[in-house]
Amino acid sequence: MVFLNQLLGRGGMGASADFASAQIPAIGLGAAQPSARAVDAREVRATPHLGRFLVLAAQLALLLLIFHLYHTSDKPEFLLMVNLVFGAFLIHYWLPFRFKEPFWVAVSLGGAFLLLRPRLALLLIAVGLAIFLILRSRVPYRFRVLALGLIFAVLIYGRAMGKLPMFFPVFGAIFMFRIIIYVYDLAHSKQPAQLLPFLGYFFLLPNYFFTLFPVIDFQTMRRTYYQRDIHVIAQQGIHWMTRGTIQLMLYRLVVYFNDTYLPDRVTSLGALVSTTVLTYLLYLNVSGQFHLIVGMLHLFGYDLPETNRKYLLARGLTDFWRRINIYWKDFMVKIVYFPVYFKLRKRGDLRAQVIATAAVFFATWALHSYQSFWLRGQFIPSWPDTLFWGILGLLVIANVLYEGRHKPQPQDSSWQGRALRGVQVLGTFALISNLWFLWSAPSIGAWIYLMTHWMHRG
Repeated sequence: MVFLNQLLGRGGMGASADFASAQIPAIGLGAAQPSARAVDAREVRATPHLGRFLVLAAQLALLLLIFHLYHTSDKPEFLLMVNLVFGAFLIHYWLPFRFKEPFWVAVSLGGAFLLLRPRLALLLIAVGLAIFLILRSRVPYRFRVLALGLIFAVLIYGRAMGKLPMFFPVFGAIFMFRIIIYVYDLAHSKQPAQLLPFLGYFFLLPNYFFTLFPVIDFQTMRRTYYQRDIHVIAQQGIHWMTRGTIQLMLYRLVVYFNDTYLPDRVTSLGALVSTTVLTYLLYLNVSGQFHLIVGMLHLFGYDLPETNRKYLLARGLTDFWRRINIYWKDFMVKIVYFPVYFKLRKRGDLRAQVIATAAVFFATWALHSYQSFWLRGQFIPSWPDTLFWGILGLLVIANVLYEGRHKPQPQDSSWQGRALRGVQVLGTFALISNLWFLWSAPSIGAWIYLMTHWMHRG
């Protein structure tokens, strides 16, 4: 179980709990109204304070000024979205607790008509409500899932035919992954689906702009709602938005210096190394967006965990998996790893870990193609994509086997131990950079050509 604990990590979305707690939601799908005592506690945490509010508002104003001055995004809809979010917070903060979440949901639904075309927004909400009515119905669960599957089959056909090109990327960004979590939680909940939590989970205002969106866990979103004082939650959100803004600025700098797959610029080994590193650092765009998104949700009381945690300082592949895109890791652990592991562990713990880990990386590979289908209209996996996830999966499985046969050693605080950890960080960074470079290649031939092109210069 040592590797299992390391794989799950700490600070995630409940993934380190045992299988029973992962299967049975502690607060159910209607968690907006738990016990009276819990509601009272959250009302206290939502108590406004003029002085602390002004501090938060001043910081948001400064962030907004930075967005305007430095053009954090080239799309004009970004500033509209940010203004809507920040303006909604200024009102939401002062509302009575019982009106807070309905107000945020109303703003998110209304924002769809401002950030998207009105017909597109209306269609998106209509399809969402149809999905809710199916899941809310009293028919047996398996028939509800079958009906939902039929709806998705029709939508997948429409996407494959190239219909409504503006609709499907937004629909996919909202439903393609989170519906899996929601249906999974519904199967293990004693409560029926409820409209307000459903709308508050799927129709999130930033999601209309950010089609790359963290796979937020439904149970975690409900459980963490005002779990701390609102000023602490909001300040954490502003901190993460600031971090995300810095990362997006660095991303623009990386793009300026990096022209990926232009062989004529890779004329030496040093140029190849810099191109490889800069290609990996393009992920700053994703991590920066994720920090911004989750930070915005913090303003409205959702005390969600961190999305990426200093992934450039990972000291091994398991550590890297725990640090980068934490929401995806927890999604895979909940939906794939736990079910496979607990089904097979009676036949051997290490065997179950290996098979469950392999299942996670296979599902990750398949779901990334599924994501590409919704966002780009292409479902054909590339060889670089297949090799990236295959190699990474094999390396992590090798680590599973190693950890299964070796007891963990206590952390060495001597200078030798610190030096070793530094070497591990550099080695992991070099390995991931090269794998990422392969993953970003348009083809295996293009990757080989670029890796060897500099040798034939001059």
